[in-house]
Amino acid sequence: MVLVFNTGSAWAQKKAPKRSITKFSGDPYRFQNNFHASVFYVTDEGVLVTDPINTGTAKWLKTGIKKRFNKRIKYLVYSHDHQDHSSGGEVFPDATVIGHYKTRAAMLCEKRPTPAPTLTFSDQMKINLGGKQIELTYVGLGHSDNSIVMRLPTDRASFAVEFISVKRLAFKTLSDTYVLGLVQAIRTVRNMDFDTILLDHGKTGTRQDVKDHGDYTQALYNAVLAGSA
Repeated sequence: MVLVFNTGSAWAQKKAPKRSITKFSGDPYRFQNNFHASVFYVTDEGVLVTDPINTGTAKWLKTGIKKRFNKRIKYLVYSHDHQDHSSGGEVFPDATVIGHYKTRAAMLCEKRPTPAPTLTFSDQMKINLGGKQIELTYVGLGHSDNSIVMRLPTDRASFAVEFISVKRLAFKTLSDTYVLGLVQAIRTVRNMDFDTILLDHGKTGTRQDVKDHGDYTQALYNAVLAGSA
């Protein structure tokens, strides 16, 4: 039997990715590629970019930053090692790549085609760029064993990836998630000093939204534990 597929039909054609850049109050910008989003931070001394998502998005972003700001990309920060966030780093060969030391270990172990962090830390790192301070904090075991959160004190904002949701359910697939650590990771973020939480999926929120998601996660864990007893 020979099956013939009409590759010209609408369902078979690959759609162009939906991409956009949104400015928040102050210096942070959020860039989106379909359902993934990351953050970049513009200063007089250069730009800090977080999770490039993939090679195509990274090339698009690099071109956009060059055209719009004409500033060099000085730092590239990975929130964690998962490939749907860290891919595309090779597009920024002149940037210093930063991440948790476990992020570096995971990427080197798997021989990823994108650069692993060359500047690493264990608990916390502070970066000074253009007179602005950027704080990176390890949140412990949770969505992965190497997730970090970026806080922008001047802009009263924090950026967290994958383990916090605002007014929606978290993603159903846990992959290498450490369930027992999720609540503590969320609590670590909730205890930070910020007003706005920037996320990789869904809309932005507040510290109260972070608390609400943490309370929900704890209640869900308790209910599953009780039901399995």
